Amino acid sequence: MLYISLFYVFHWYIVCTKVLKKHSCSHVVRVLSFIGVFIERSSGHFSYAEALDLYMISSIVGTLLFIGIVVSSLAFDGNKDSSIFLRTRFSMKQILLTKLLVYVPLSEILFFMGFLLTFIVGQLIFDSSDHLNLNWFLWGMLLYLISSLFYVALMLFTSSVFRGPVASVLLTLAVFIGVPIIGTTLITVELLMRGLIQTPLAQWETVSYVARTLLWWPAALSDTQAFLSVTESEIRSGTLDYFGNSFELDAHFRLKPLVTAIVSTPFLALLAWRRYSRREV
Repeated sequence: MLYISLFYVFHWYIVCTKVLKKHSCSHVVRVLSFIGVFIERSSGHFSYAEALDLYMISSIVGTLLFIGIVVSSLAFDGNKDSSIFLRTRFSMKQILLTKLLVYVPLSEILFFMGFLLTFIVGQLIFDSSDHLNLNWFLWGMLLYLISSLFYVALMLFTSSVFRGPVASVLLTLAVFIGVPIIGTTLITVELLMRGLIQTPLAQWETVSYVARTLLWWPAALSDTQAFLSVTESEIRSGTLDYFGNSFELDAHFRLKPLVTAIVSTPFLALLAWRRYSRREV
């Protein structure tokens, strides 16, 4: 399973201003440009669609950092000692809702701004003869937003399990990272036992019983990010190439996690809201 040569543009800005205080952001931009030139020269057919794929896969690092920030800010102990001005005028749930309405749209804006910047730069320095398809992009964006809503509900739930921010962050990362790692390990063991380990990675989900089960995990819907960079040639061939793997181009790709994401998102959100309400009382 995919579950996930640029990070969020603004994440680079944060790194430059807060971590690399002795170096300007222009140095980082120059390094990125050199990387782009190196990729282009090492592979003359490197397209801007492949650059977008690389950006989407690499952005998981920035996403995990952002998840840590959001979850720690949603933890109960991190909000109970809020200023007297806030706690006397707003309930805990109102404070948390306000934070979500700030952090979540900001995360989506950063992702798509990075996507747009990669798209523009890729058009200039990489092969741009094969154009993206707008209809597939819009469909992929809809699925991406549905997946993001599930992640928001999941973060709310994991933040409500423990009172402390550290425990909440560790639990959230364990769910986000642990499930794919454990699932991949179980799939590998199963294929080894059945003598099917030589099966191509793209076909694991069709031959592995564990992989078929994990396809119901809502986070698998993140694989539909590949729809954001579907090109006209892929439509003609009916095959989706995503970072070295080929899949059948099907609008119902990851239909099972789409169903479970739609069903589980409101359930997790309501459950988390109930736990926050009980603790506030």
